[in-house]
Amino acid sequence: MRRGVATGFAVAAALWALAGWSTPALAQMNFQGLDLRGGQNQPPPVPEPKKPLPPKPAAKPAALAPMPGMDLTNPQKSLPPAIVLPGFAEPGKSLARERLDAVAKLFKNGRYPEAARAGYAVMRETGDSDQAAESEYLLGKSLYRMKLYHSALHHFSKVLARGTDKRFFRPSLEWLFFISRKTVDEDIVLDDVARYSTVAFPPRYQSEFRYLLARYYLIRAEALIGAGQVNEGRAALKQVEQLVEMVPRSTAYFPKARFLSGTAAYQDATAGLQTGQVSTPASLAQAVDAFQEVVRVTNPRDPDAFHDWHTRELAFMNLARIHFEARQNRAAIHYYGKVERGGDAWLEALYEMAWAEYRIGDYERALGNMITLNSPFFQDEYFPESLTVKAIIYYENCRYTEARATLDDFESIYGPVHDELERLTGREQSPEAFYQLLEDIQIKQRTRHSTALLDRILKLALSDDNLKRLNSSIQEIEAEMDGVGDNPESFRYSEVAKQLLDDLKAERRAAIAQAGLIARAKLEQERDDLKDLLGKGLRIKFETQEKEKELLESRIAGQASPETLRRYRYSVAVSDGDQFWPYEGEYWRDELGTYQYTLTKGCR
Repeated sequence: MRRGVATGFAVAAALWALAGWSTPALAQMNFQGLDLRGGQNQPPPVPEPKKPLPPKPAAKPAALAPMPGMDLTNPQKSLPPAIVLPGFAEPGKSLARERLDAVAKLFKNGRYPEAARAGYAVMRETGDSDQAAESEYLLGKSLYRMKLYHSALHHFSKVLARGTDKRFFRPSLEWLFFISRKTVDEDIVLDDVARYSTVAFPPRYQSEFRYLLARYYLIRAEALIGAGQVNEGRAALKQVEQLVEMVPRSTAYFPKARFLSGTAAYQDATAGLQTGQVSTPASLAQAVDAFQEVVRVTNPRDPDAFHDWHTRELAFMNLARIHFEARQNRAAIHYYGKVERGGDAWLEALYEMAWAEYRIGDYERALGNMITLNSPFFQDEYFPESLTVKAIIYYENCRYTEARATLDDFESIYGPVHDELERLTGREQSPEAFYQLLEDIQIKQRTRHSTALLDRILKLALSDDNLKRLNSSIQEIEAEMDGVGDNPESFRYSEVAKQLLDDLKAERRAAIAQAGLIARAKLEQERDDLKDLLGKGLRIKFETQEKEKELLESRIAGQASPETLRRYRYSVAVSDGDQFWPYEGEYWRDELGTYQYTLTKGCR
């Protein structure tokens, strides 16, 4: 600042000199009324100003040599590029345009946190709606690259809401598909997909779009049918069928689309039973055809097959359940046996298979499945009805001692579970409190402070697919909140980071409220089912004791026993691919799922 002032005076003095003027002498200050030495106080004389000199004639300036590279015939063409200082726009561009170009350059160079900060600032400060949409689009892309997928979806949704005629509407739609492939719950994009379903999607996303939209209508149909609006629900199921029929066989979404088709047909059959319509058998046949097609196109022996083992496993489970409901037990056993050993649905397949084997009298295999389910490897799993199946098999073979012992085990294991469910659901609590119970159990489980009782309740709650998906999504949101703090300080303490955290907290609260409602309904339903199951166990126990009493009374009276135990014929022969090995109480992982309990005696 001092240098600037001095330079200004020097320039002024130079101008005066060029003009032929001299600077007048400054008058001395007159301190009237002050006598510093006791003498008279007279002002000093003021000197006369000098006469100004006449102006000199201006010298003719020398001709300037042209700069190297300058075209004197067209000086404007050869001007050097303008220097753009901070806060000043390049000629022909607005300041906002300059800032947007800078954001795009940051994104291109991989500096995503800086691009997110700059894009958010432009979005908040610009008054131009198009520039605001562009800056928010760049912000969404930057957040996606930072693996903040829920935050990115939030801003892409806001870009979409600005209007279908905006420049960045269609590319934002494409980013929805990218996000659905990264998150644990692909359903988070369904609302946006359904909202803009009339917009023409790019050809490369048509199949994925139709699949996601079909999922939306299937979820809507299930909700409508569950609420008693059967006709509206069946209308939504027809939309599912129309959409999946447009997914070509050549795309990777074909197996998933066919699975949705089978599920929609089965839901239609169930709804048809509620309304008393006669289309149920046709719908069931359509469901079977769809699931069988999923199995065919995912056959691992086919080199051209789709590698979608999860959808293949679900197709086998649904085929088995449809045949089980139709009392085609051997067909159901065949499909249950196709579920991959050790997969997500394997234990459930073993449990349901045991019921089908019980129906056809194959007690040895049914009891063998119970051995697997009740092994120490799966002690935290929740299959209470497996023990009642085991007790019934013993009862029907007049093995009353084993039946009563099995029921005692059932009461000792699941009686406390029922009491705890009664306690949890017996008091009024908010949905958030119900989810907090599950979250506390998960924390204890991670820190190895949980108990077998708490583990069973957690398994019970998370057996609901919707709750399991929501729980995973909530954990993903919490991890993303931590991810915001893992960035550099310049981003971590910025306004955009604060806004992201606020949005994530709001999304988490909404998800927790929804998960709490599902958890409460699930726990209440299982409480009632377990109470009913305990009641059935008591009745079986009572019948068992009555049979034991009859046997004892007949022996005391010297009468013939009403049921006589006899030795069963059995064989230890196994297939060529297996080896017989007697079970002596030990468990081996490679033996799980292959046990057969040999009933050596009974009254079958």
